[in-house]
Amino acid sequence: MPDLLEIYEQQETANYQFQCVEIYLPKRLKHLSELYDFLRNKVAQRLGALVLDGLSIYEVDGVFRGVKQLWEERTLVIRILLPPSAEQPLIVLQGRINDLGRELCVIAGDEEEIWISNYPQTVNVFKPTQSERPEGGRDEIRG
Repeated sequence: MPDLLEIYEQQETANYQFQCVEIYLPKRLKHLSELYDFLRNKVAQRLGALVLDGLSIYEVDGVFRGVKQLWEERTLVIRILLPPSAEQPLIVLQGRINDLGRELCVIAGDEEEIWISNYPQTVNVFKPTQSERPEGGRDEIRG
């Protein structure tokens, strides 16, 4: 049987609290390039009110009731984890989300709606490391 990778939980980095912000936007090829460039610049340039350390983008398929019609479409979900700060209470976070929403409306202004949700998120971080197998020849998971 192949050796299992031992996982060690780093005490100083094991548990982080973030505000998770998710943006739901219909996937349209005409917006995709500009949207990605906008988000990548927020990570790379680190300027302005909304500074991002990173983001994840994935797609979901769904059906949504709109004002005038039923939408059956693929939706981009953009997940951003923002670390909380004592200097930035939730009201500041809401202001940052409002700014983000306004900027996204410039990129995708022809959409009926752009949704942004946010909620507290706990992230547990595990860093795999290679080491010798413990005495007795068994693999262990240490926490």
